[in-house]
Amino acid sequence: MTKAAAPTKIGKSIEAFRAAHDKNYIVPQKIRAALIKLGDGWEYELDFMRIAGVSSTDLATFREQFIDHIVTTSGKNPKRAWAGKKKLAEKLRAMSP
Repeated sequence: MTKAAAPTKIGKSIEAFRAAHDKNYIVPQKIRAALIKLGDGWEYELDFMRIAGVSSTDLATFREQFIDHIVTTSGKNPKRAWAGKKKLAEKLRAMSP
């Protein structure tokens, strides 16, 4: 008696669909990857957006999830800077009262 061959799975997984089409998954993943690239460095938001490969609209939508990495400068024209690590962001905040 021979064993029947196991059916071959066809089609892609739900994870593959999510990774290709779900912005709630894709954009935070891109932001996390960009933060890893920054490491112990920082960039102003416009440059960080380019590193992450996301639009300004998408970055604005998900910014709140990464608030620990963001430093807002003081002065007449405040800017946002993104720090690769939370501890670095804390140090930068201390320099910009």
